[in-house]
Amino acid sequence: MQLQEKQVAVVTGAASGIGLGLAHEFARRGLDVVLADVEDEALAAAAGSVRAYGGAVVAVQADVRKFDSVKAVADTAIETFGRVDIVCNNAGVNTSRAPLWELDENDWRWVLEVNLWGVINGIRAFVPHLARLNSGHIVNTASMAALHPVVELGPYAVSKHAVVALTECLRADLDRAAPNVGATALCPL
Repeated sequence: MQLQEKQVAVVTGAASGIGLGLAHEFARRGLDVVLADVEDEALAAAAGSVRAYGGAVVAVQADVRKFDSVKAVADTAIETFGRVDIVCNNAGVNTSRAPLWELDENDWRWVLEVNLWGVINGIRAFVPHLARLNSGHIVNTASMAALHPVVELGPYAVSKHAVVALTECLRADLDRAAPNVGATALCPL
């Protein structure tokens, strides 16, 4: 996908790390940016830093584990800008390091809900819009941990491996339904 000024980018997990870096780069290139994050204070600070590039910025508090919350981000983006061109399902978390069998259900559930269900919810909330337009791109942040086992980070690696598979399935579905909508799994170190 060719990035152009005044396109609209949505980034989850946008208040820090890779998400904030993506938001800065989109704004630097002249895109309007919708930032979503669960942390209100960090989100407000991130929005201020992204606004420094001059484009329009909207910040929406959202919990990606909940479809209605992600759908509200999509609705806000479309109501504000009339369109969405690129969606970065980037929100992610990790547990403390421990062997798989020592992690409790809450550790597993939290990581899978944010890292995997957050992406699923992003796809469900945004792809119908992109498919109707037959235009745009979805970027799902996975990790190199999705491709290579990581000692004592099992839930994280499992969730990120699932994101890669999910993105490959999405790409296959889009090839039939909306071939001009792209889907990419980002696997940073």
